[in-house]
Amino acid sequence: MSRRGQYLLFTALVIADTVGAAAGLLLAAYFLPSVDFMRYLNAIQYGLIAYPILFAALRLYDLETVLEDSQEYATVATGCTYAIIALIVINAVMRRLDFEPIWLLGGWAGTVFMVALARFSMRRVVRYFRSQGHLITRAVIIGADEQGRTIARQFKSVADSGVRVVGFLDDFLPAGTHVQDGLTVLGHPGALSDIAQEHRVAEVVVVPGAVAWETFQEILERYAFADTLKIRLSPGYYDLLATTPRVAHRNFVPLIVIDSARLTGFDLLLKIVIDYGIGILASILTLPIMLLVMLWLRIVNQGAIFQTRKVLGLGGKIFDATFFRLEANKPLSNFIRNTALDHLPLLFHIFFGQMSLIGPRPIPQEKRGEYQRWLSTIATVKPGVSGPWAVVPVSSLEEEMRASIFYVRNWTIWLDLQIMAQTVLVILRRRWERLAEG
Repeated sequence: MSRRGQYLLFTALVIADTVGAAAGLLLAAYFLPSVDFMRYLNAIQYGLIAYPILFAALRLYDLETVLEDSQEYATVATGCTYAIIALIVINAVMRRLDFEPIWLLGGWAGTVFMVALARFSMRRVVRYFRSQGHLITRAVIIGADEQGRTIARQFKSVADSGVRVVGFLDDFLPAGTHVQDGLTVLGHPGALSDIAQEHRVAEVVVVPGAVAWETFQEILERYAFADTLKIRLSPGYYDLLATTPRVAHRNFVPLIVIDSARLTGFDLLLKIVIDYGIGILASILTLPIMLLVMLWLRIVNQGAIFQTRKVLGLGGKIFDATFFRLEANKPLSNFIRNTALDHLPLLFHIFFGQMSLIGPRPIPQEKRGEYQRWLSTIATVKPGVSGPWAVVPVSSLEEEMRASIFYVRNWTIWLDLQIMAQTVLVILRRRWERLAEG
């Protein structure tokens, strides 16, 4: 990204946050009946100075990390909390006005919502500009092994990543070697400076395990403090794990901590809210359908209505998943199976904390061996009642796992909502096709 682009993005973020904070505070003063709107205007003007300062202190204007994951929204909530405290302190020092507690609470909630909405809108704006070729960083990847190729695939959607990979540098492959997706080896890492200048590269992603130690050391020594090139190191287990690494310090020694679950903190809270919130609604809406299916199975099957299957859950733990028991060659059995109505009892596993609404396919215990190479990634989240496997056309296990791994590594709350909508459309389309065939 050019310096002009960085300046414009920084300025837009500050303006968006200030407008969002002002809107939240003004709405609280306007809509709360016990608050005198005009008395608060001056205090709000002073208070708005605190928001961008505190947001900057929390690194919400660090262009390396903002507009990326949902943890940013949690940081916004923290910044708004500090800003309300700052408002109280400013008012106490200036002795202008005694804030009513209801306005402070309403102002906090209003600013959290409005600033988060402003940040969400900024993501959409940035994504649009990236799709038009703006706000893009050109990069090379040093190391053309499987991990380097995986990183390049992750960056392939320029609108999402903001990074355009122009090629690879490698210790072992000659220049011109095709790697994937039209990307080639541009040369040896020793020629990084010349190659970066030739291809207008601003960022370098180094895969330490894919280069010789001498090469890795030389890159750090020569370019760690370079103004023109930004060096990024990719942890060597990226192709194995999807969890976000955290850095812990033991007597000033940085150690990478690997979480056993992909979603933690604010991401986990959002996932729980959507699972239980929409899960309860889905259970209520589908309850009449489940009762009709249960009645039909009782009459036709004259036996057990449900069957259980041992499947792998979060962390590879085994639990008994419940399905409707369908017998072959029975009326309506194929219809129930084709429309996935036999999976409806899985909704109740959400409330037991064993499944999510959206996630990878529940893997039967007896098929663990077939999925073993991908388990370290897909078992970092709960299996889903629906998921990418249900809405993305796949013709092989490899394609299904590629879709599931993309989901795990790129999870956002918006991706869950998208897959939910696609699931409904797929079910309706299958129902229409059945009617057309009849």
